[in-house]
Amino acid sequence: MKKIVVSALAAAALVFPSCQKMPSVVDADGEFLVSTSYAEGTDFSKYASFTVADSVVVLQSRLAGEKVRNSFTDELVGAYRQMMEENGFEYVPVDEKEKADLGIQLTYVADTDYYIDYVDPYWWLDYPGYWSSYYWGAWGGGWYYPYPVMYEFSTHSLMADMADLTAASGEDERIPVLWSCMINGNAGSARTDYARFMTAIRQAFAQSPYLSRISE
Repeated sequence: MKKIVVSALAAAALVFPSCQKMPSVVDADGEFLVSTSYAEGTDFSKYASFTVADSVVVLQSRLAGEKVRNSFTDELVGAYRQMMEENGFEYVPVDEKEKADLGIQLTYVADTDYYIDYVDPYWWLDYPGYWSSYYWGAWGGGWYYPYPVMYEFSTHSLMADMADLTAASGEDERIPVLWSCMINGNAGSARTDYARFMTAIRQAFAQSPYLSRISE
C-alpha cells in the first residue's frame, strides 16, 4: 500500500491513488513530495515501543555511505521520535535498542538521481555503506519489504525505514520493513531543507493514520 502526496509548503495536501506513479519532480517544482508505503494488514497497535538510529546515512554518487550525526540530523531524528510518541509509542534509547519493538533508520540522498521501478525497487540495499540489518540484531538475510516500492529520488531527498525488531532473528532470517517514507528533494539550502523536512515528516504521519496506538 502506498500513498503519495504533493504538498506546497503553505497549501493543503493533494492525495494521489496508490496506483499512481510518482509525479515528476520537474512538474512539482517549488513543492515537496511525500510518499509512504506499509505492509498492508499490519496491526501497528500491537507494537508498544520504538527507537531511532541516532545518525543518518548520507548517500552520495555511489560512494560509500557515510553515517553522519550533527545538529541537523539530530533535529530529523527528533522529529520522527516526536511523531511516534504523539502516536502512542514509547521511546527506547538507541543504546538499548534490543528492548524496542520497532526501529527507524534515516537516509539522506546528497547529490544523486535514480528512478526506481518494480524490476529493481531496492537499489539502496546494495549501496556501499548503507544500513545493514545487523545494526538491529542477528539477522543474516538483509531487508525484506512486503510491498512494492517505486520512488523517484533526487538531490536532498530523505528516506525513513521502520523495521520490525520483534521478528525472529537468525543467520537465515530477514528483517521485515513495515513502513517507509520518502520525502523527495530539490537543490536547496540547509535552512530550506530543514523547514521542508519538518513539515513533510508531519505530513508523512498524517497520511499514515494506521501508524498509531491511540484509539479513535
